[in-house]
Amino acid sequence: MAGISIQNVYKDYGALNVLKEFSLEIADGEFVVLVGPSGCGKSTMLKILAGLEPASGGKIMIGDRDVTDLAPGDRDIAMVFQNYALYPHLTVGQNMGFGLKMRGMPKAEIDRRVRAAAKILAVDHLLDRRPKALSGGQRQRVALGRAIVREPRAFLMDEPLPTSTPSCASIRAPRSARFTSASASRRSMSRTIRSRR
Repeated sequence: MAGISIQNVYKDYGALNVLKEFSLEIADGEFVVLVGPSGCGKSTMLKILAGLEPASGGKIMIGDRDVTDLAPGDRDIAMVFQNYALYPHLTVGQNMGFGLKMRGMPKAEIDRRVRAAAKILAVDHLLDRRPKALSGGQRQRVALGRAIVREPRAFLMDEPLPTSTPSCASIRAPRSARFTSASASRRSMSRTIRSRR
């Protein structure tokens, strides 16, 4: 498990600077929420941290590894997107285990991880349903579950709770789930998210 160090990261699109020398230290196990108005760079910073978009400058460390120029798959980060990015033709269980299956993990281990995450997120009764049969909050929890089963070094969530029910906002993972550094972006403070900062 590892902390995250973001050092003077900035992003330019041609002459337009969209992220100005952003620095942040996130300790291992800490939950941090980035809050600001629409267009201030929250999602851009998360995409840079995940490796989905290159930084124009600065440095990103995860633990003692410089990941600034690494591909997304080499960073060991799980990202939950605003639109959930669920496969409509797969069941909830298949969606949650898809990444593990693509990595060649044994089916028994995939099933164990999927069932454990589904129980934490209160979607264990939905494992055989398809995304179209789920509410927005349930889809969000499935997307979170897909991240949890990977057991990454860090979780990133872009607008993690915009349509979820209050019960979804208060879901807690047991210590055995081993959440590590997490960052979330939020446009508003309409829901309180229990975070250290």
